[in-house]
Amino acid sequence: MIPPLVDDAPEQKQAFEAAQRMAAIVESSDDAIMAMTLDGIVTNWNPAAERIFGYSSEEIIGKLVRRLIPADRPFEMKAILTKLGAGQRVDHLETIRLRKDGTSITVSISVSPIRDVDGTIVGASVIARDVTEQKQAAENARSLTAAEDLVRTVLASASIGIALADLDGSIRVVNQSLCDLLGYDEAWFLAHQIRDMVHPDDVEEALRERARFMTGSSDKSVTKLRLVRADGATVWVRRVAVLLGGGDGAPKQLMVQVEDITAEHDAQEALAYQAFHDPLTGLHNRAWILDILTLDLRAAKRLGTSVGVLLVDLDNFQVVNESLGHGAGDEVLAIVADRIVSVLRPGDRVGRFGGDEFVIVVHDLRDGLSVEHCAERVSASIAADLLVRGHRIMPTASIGIATATPISTPESLLGDADSALSRAKATGRGGWHFFDDLVHAQALARFTVEDQLRDAIALGEFVVYYQPIVTLADAHVVGHEALVRWNHPTRGLLSPAEFLDVAEETGLIIGLGAAVLDQVCAMLAARPELPGPISVNVSAVQLAAPGWLRNVRDTLVRHRVDPARVVIEVTETAVLSLVDSAHVALASLRRLGIGIHLDDFGTGYSSMSVLRDLPVTGVKLDLRFVHDLTTWDSQANALAGGLNGLVKGMGLTGIAEGIETQMQADILRAQGWECGQGYYFGKPAATPVT
Repeated sequence: MIPPLVDDAPEQKQAFEAAQRMAAIVESSDDAIMAMTLDGIVTNWNPAAERIFGYSSEEIIGKLVRRLIPADRPFEMKAILTKLGAGQRVDHLETIRLRKDGTSITVSISVSPIRDVDGTIVGASVIARDVTEQKQAAENARSLTAAEDLVRTVLASASIGIALADLDGSIRVVNQSLCDLLGYDEAWFLAHQIRDMVHPDDVEEALRERARFMTGSSDKSVTKLRLVRADGATVWVRRVAVLLGGGDGAPKQLMVQVEDITAEHDAQEALAYQAFHDPLTGLHNRAWILDILTLDLRAAKRLGTSVGVLLVDLDNFQVVNESLGHGAGDEVLAIVADRIVSVLRPGDRVGRFGGDEFVIVVHDLRDGLSVEHCAERVSASIAADLLVRGHRIMPTASIGIATATPISTPESLLGDADSALSRAKATGRGGWHFFDDLVHAQALARFTVEDQLRDAIALGEFVVYYQPIVTLADAHVVGHEALVRWNHPTRGLLSPAEFLDVAEETGLIIGLGAAVLDQVCAMLAARPELPGPISVNVSAVQLAAPGWLRNVRDTLVRHRVDPARVVIEVTETAVLSLVDSAHVALASLRRLGIGIHLDDFGTGYSSMSVLRDLPVTGVKLDLRFVHDLTTWDSQANALAGGLNGLVKGMGLTGIAEGIETQMQADILRAQGWECGQGYYFGKPAATPVT
């Protein structure tokens, strides 16, 4: 007979029992206990909270906690969340809250950050105590004006521990409540200092707080720490220290008030555990997974990495529940959870998402292999035989895998993983499937374009359109820019955005560029009357290709075109990536008489060095500068004007591209730009204009 699962997995049993104890604490507490996310959404709400505020858990869970906050306190929640984000508590804050019926009550709230195992803050626990009556009593107590009578009254009747001590911490007076709380008699206290009752792990922080308090501007200090009873037990307390002055106003003594908050602390710990853990397996739950995914996706965007999600679903799990009972099913889930945890990398996160589903988050993902290796390990660990209540079970799991895109959200990423899981189950149990519809579609489209590009170059499907370049002074045409179009047999005329990136990535741009140059030279040979040169765009791939320079020369010779009628345009970013041989090629072209223009000028980080190191004859002001020329006094005007001064100072031809309005043309003309290009002067056409 095989013993029950819990005997084989004491950790799961302990986690389950701990969760039950914590849940009982939360349920039986007289204080309102709640949990919320960092966005202020309520995730837990105990019976005392229902009684104090009047809202049932169904009415408040999933809603914003701000409905409890009066309208005249709009910044209170922001201040609390700011402290939590910095890892600080909000301790014993007395404030006003609203009940469901609209009445207000005075409450004392303590708010603590909820952290995951990595120390990341993922939520907050809140304990609220209705102190309306105590507040009224405190107001009445203010009528006591004699400080000596007040201290005497407090010491004699207070239910909390109080001690009077010298500034060095030596205890002089102690009340019975403090003796009862810690189990020491009065003589013990009078022979010791305050620090002697503090838990060893909290002594250092307590001393730091005391030093801050003694040297600060406030005469009051509130801290939460542990004290040690005479029997060795630990007591969590809220300690309030107040400086008492002498007749000259200088501080002479400390009055220390100690309130037992062990139950409150345990309730907060229980709430933190219950809010973000699954009681059966001890793993994190759905709420935690969503929170940590939000943080991981933000970090991935900042670091330039990605996040992978594996959605693990046990195959045929319902058979275990139906044949052996839900108790046996719970044992299987606990074993599977332990197996998954055992094969994860440090830093990977896992949670139970509900039912027989588990979610694994792989952060700092550099490539798809990491997440696939994780799936292999998890699948293999789950597949080992196990015995439950005398029955041998051979579990398997199907896994859906998704990796984040720059626009992924926790919900969309988990949705992608769920879609992948469905396909994994459809194609056979015990395997995994990537959510790759988008990636697959993009790859397929790219391969399709690549194949069609090869045929299009061979079949001569590319045509050249010509956009005029004019003088800004009188709009007289002084040249053209050659712009390639793909006359696709089924999709019609395509712009470069549809195919140019693929052409450059595959190297097909070399053949495409040769076809464009051939058409340009044929046009120049057929139209000797065309004004000015025709500019041809050349990529870094072309410049670096062996034989490119020779092809340019051969094409010019074949069509008997004067090299001075051709301008090569190359972008700043392309030039910066060029090898030495490409620089030599540009210099050779310039010696032939071909013009060299620097396109998209002003966008690179080393424009000056490019102008210095290359035989540039002209520059084209990037259209992003031109687009911003909307008024005569904009900042863009100063930038464009400054660049024009540089161009003129170096004796280069300056062309502003992307001109679409009369205002832009007038501003550029006033700045002294020589030439312009854009839809305002003429769109690209199949035939050059004169």
